[in-house]
Amino acid sequence: MSGIRTLLLALAGLAPGEAAAQDPLHLIFAGCIGRYSAAIEHSWVVGEDPGSFPADRLTFISLYEATVPDGAARAALHHRVASKMAQASLLTVARFHNDPTRAAAAGDAARAQIGACSRMLLES
Repeated sequence: MSGIRTLLLALAGLAPGEAAAQDPLHLIFAGCIGRYSAAIEHSWVVGEDPGSFPADRLTFISLYEATVPDGAARAALHHRVASKMAQASLLTVARFHNDPTRAAAAGDAARAQIGACSRMLLES
């Protein structure tokens, strides 16, 4: 296993032996880019400060670019867009749904998705 891949797995909280059971790193990073993109756009729509989301998104873009294999960009883009749409749907339901139980569940799921990405980043 390459040194950079081992480092990235360690940063992601995965032991090298667990990597085979996980998505490839470039897809994990693409999914996070999509989730952060949705969160940023949602913050614009509802008039909230996006906080660290823009900077975190740029970090994941750098990680993605460092790990995407040749020929995998199209599938990664599909994953990125699908992740963005899923996150946008969760955020919309959380903010605008009439059923408080469903809205709360969507909010919890949206926070969990972004949280999984945030935990991969080192605090500066």
